[in-house]
Amino acid sequence: MMRFSRRDAVAFKCLIAAGASLLAGPALTQTGAGQCSVATIQAMTTPDATITSAVPTAAPVPHCRVDGYVTTTNPGPNRVNFRLQLPDTGWNGRYYFIGMGATAGFVPTDSQVPAGNPLIKGFAVAGTDTGQQNRANWRFIGESPAQAIDYIHRGGHVTAAATQQITRKYYGREKIWRYHSGCSGGGRMGMEALAHHPGDYDGILLGAPGIGPTFGSETMLAFIYMGQQMLREPGAWVSPAKLGMLDKKVTAICDGLDGAEDGIIADNKACKVDMKQFECKAGDGADCLTAPERRTVEALLRGPRGPNGQQIKDGLPISNISVWSGFIGGPPPWDLNVDTNKMTFDQMKALPIGYLMGNSLAQAYFGKDYQAIKQFDFNKQSDLDAWWAAGDRLGYTRYSPDISAFQKQGGKIIFWNGESDPCCLVQDLRSYYNAVGKAVGGPSMLDAFARFYQVPGMAHCGSGTGPQDAPDAMLASLIDWVENKKAPASIVTHRGDRAKMAFADPKTGTVSGVIVPPSTGTPRDFLLCPDPTVATFNGKPGGESESENWTCKPRK
Repeated sequence: MMRFSRRDAVAFKCLIAAGASLLAGPALTQTGAGQCSVATIQAMTTPDATITSAVPTAAPVPHCRVDGYVTTTNPGPNRVNFRLQLPDTGWNGRYYFIGMGATAGFVPTDSQVPAGNPLIKGFAVAGTDTGQQNRANWRFIGESPAQAIDYIHRGGHVTAAATQQITRKYYGREKIWRYHSGCSGGGRMGMEALAHHPGDYDGILLGAPGIGPTFGSETMLAFIYMGQQMLREPGAWVSPAKLGMLDKKVTAICDGLDGAEDGIIADNKACKVDMKQFECKAGDGADCLTAPERRTVEALLRGPRGPNGQQIKDGLPISNISVWSGFIGGPPPWDLNVDTNKMTFDQMKALPIGYLMGNSLAQAYFGKDYQAIKQFDFNKQSDLDAWWAAGDRLGYTRYSPDISAFQKQGGKIIFWNGESDPCCLVQDLRSYYNAVGKAVGGPSMLDAFARFYQVPGMAHCGSGTGPQDAPDAMLASLIDWVENKKAPASIVTHRGDRAKMAFADPKTGTVSGVIVPPSTGTPRDFLLCPDPTVATFNGKPGGESESENWTCKPRK
């Protein structure tokens, strides 16, 4: 659980008492309370949905907890499980869909990013397992056409249709504000909604879209490459301690490049460091890299390349190098045949989770016995061609940047990505965002419905040394844009006990459903700027921690 300071907990109580929270919105007259039964809810939903349970539930606030499933066909039949939570009182007129990380694979109660349960702020809350129960294993895409299409986009859509209809009828209100939020796999779900079902939502908060067609195929190849590098030669694996050491040394070199010495490398591309200077002079040591370790770091920074030297995906970001260990895993040898559905948290930390995810997609493409660590050869163009062809064959094709259908129906979207994300690179999402601009008619058309924010110091969906409450603050800005036509500009976010978590319990200050570790470092503010502007420090001595000392200026 994440915990607020006493000051923040009191502040949340005051906001709720005053009715001043933007996320909470105005409390509406309720007509839904007392209708929480299977028969009543079944009469409200779509014909393809079956309600299995409707139970009055006390926590985290009194609500009707509805469980059910949609039966999908052509291909099918398949069962897409869902949950809908409907507050008894204080409904704010809003519907919130939980975007799920990795493969989804289970029905959520809490939002993942932002963390916590939106019921606390009066939202109706929905989520789905996307029609399958796999955890961080994509092999089912090659084994079940119905589960594949439900995971890719259909499961999210049929869940949204069923649960939005229930919400409207439960409260007797046709107009509801519909929001989707997620990061990594949850961001992928948002991308799929944009591509296939643009009418499902009024606002989408889309972070670091992960294992999906535009970025996911390259990301999975990068994970395979990462695993291969760890076994490239004896001693190639790099420990968390060594990565932490390197993190401090690199940060000390590049910290001030953005004009602020605040422990943050704001622009990875501006940081150029020769890793040879950190190689041990004799033997091994805690404060240096062995030659095999140095070669591994250089390989990961360089990224995977094809037989002619062509870049398949950029290398890992040089900022916050210590977060690489979350995807590298513990020291080899590894059990590469582990069942990811049964992995414990300790096993997940010990195993190369990045490689295991990449290999599971390779098994979807090439068969259940395929082992990419040995069989996939980046120096063979035929292997790369087979990878792209398999994605096309299974319907895991690339996203089009033309999301004008979402634009035309009045939708608003905020894209965001951590600068230090070793999974889903910030430059990948920026490139897609720029391509969207060209597809919809230029920057002015793009500004009418979309924004992109890069988050300094943030790793994958959180952690690192960046702000802790960036998704929370961006969600508030998205709601203000959708409902009040106030377009987002700069957004102030926070780290440490300054953080203002949107869905924290007002009584305890805790946040449920935390899956991403909190950021580290002393309390401070961060100013997030809409692309193509960046936060620029005014040079006030000792003022790096205060947002008023930063302004948004054009990217150089």
